[in-house]
Amino acid sequence: MRIPLLVSLVLLASACAGLAHPLLQNAMWVQFEAHRVHVAVNVSEREIAVAQSLPSPGDSFDAAIISAAAERHRDYVAKHLIVRIDGQTLTGKVIQVTDPPISSEPEKTYYQYELEYPFNGPPPAKVTFTQDMLREWPYAIGTAWDVNYVVRLKHFGSDEVSTGLLREQQPTDFPTGWEVAPAEATQTVQVTKWRTFCDYFRHGVMHILTGWDHLLFVSALVIATINFWEMVKVIAAFTLAHTITLILSVFDILRLPPWVVEPVIALSIIFVAVENIFWPKHAHSWLRLGVAFGFGLIHGLGFAGGLLDAMEGLPRISIWIALAAFSLGVEIGHQVVVVPLFGALALGRKRLHESFTRPALRYGSVLISLCGAYYLCVAVHEQFFAR
Repeated sequence: MRIPLLVSLVLLASACAGLAHPLLQNAMWVQFEAHRVHVAVNVSEREIAVAQSLPSPGDSFDAAIISAAAERHRDYVAKHLIVRIDGQTLTGKVIQVTDPPISSEPEKTYYQYELEYPFNGPPPAKVTFTQDMLREWPYAIGTAWDVNYVVRLKHFGSDEVSTGLLREQQPTDFPTGWEVAPAEATQTVQVTKWRTFCDYFRHGVMHILTGWDHLLFVSALVIATINFWEMVKVIAAFTLAHTITLILSVFDILRLPPWVVEPVIALSIIFVAVENIFWPKHAHSWLRLGVAFGFGLIHGLGFAGGLLDAMEGLPRISIWIALAAFSLGVEIGHQVVVVPLFGALALGRKRLHESFTRPALRYGSVLISLCGAYYLCVAVHEQFFAR
């Protein structure tokens, strides 16, 4: 009994370490000019409310209050977006704040902050960006906000637009387009595409490894499998489904609002875990493949999240590169959890047989369902009561 209990406790500790998935994905535009770096940053109402210690915005939120908070927020943006050239930090200032169109969704209502970072001397070959937005504001106990930016970069006088990803607290070098000979232009474009692939691949991996709602669901699927082929089939069904809806979402063919997606993802965790407890035979039938595929469609919409709006307007080739890299990263992130979990369960079954299999399934599923219930409460609160 000790080993099943230990496995269950590990599952619980891991799940409760990060049930919330406080990811905000925004957009940033950068233009490199001869003597300044011009930046435009999208900041959602929700970010402003958090940073300015306001209640979560909603229908009853006075427009004058959020507008005044947005004006105060200009100093916060300038302070937490750091631009360096050759190790020297540039002094930036906000030159304009553009109000957003009216929207009922705080996370999709963006104020745009335009900043300029002047510098002396010859134009540099690269500029280093660092941002730590909302790091001092906890999302929940033991978790912090994770704010990332899809960055579109343009050299003044050029029509070529490259893309990148600026992650939280990670200094990132972006080429400016200066000091590039015409013969090197094609090579530079290829390097930019490879960089985009690497950035989004890492983003996909970390999105899963910090997305415990998705990992709880996958764990609930894997814990009920009895052999490798069964595990492969159920994970393949889930993978196929979330890949389909991720693609459809990115190209604006199918989208659902977060108040639908987030609670359903939490319910999917509870459903599979409860099914493991009361109807364990379903895990070895076509019903389980249907459940994995059906809920996988919803999880794909969750994977997309704010990535969709931030990627809007990107060149089609950049979207496909980012999509392929992000999807691959998501799958690698899954396998980092699935393979060791399946291996540990297989080892326990081989050595202890039924004395391990049934308790591990039962206790593990109970704990996963409890974590799913907690996550459901968080999702419902965030989507319905904190708006």
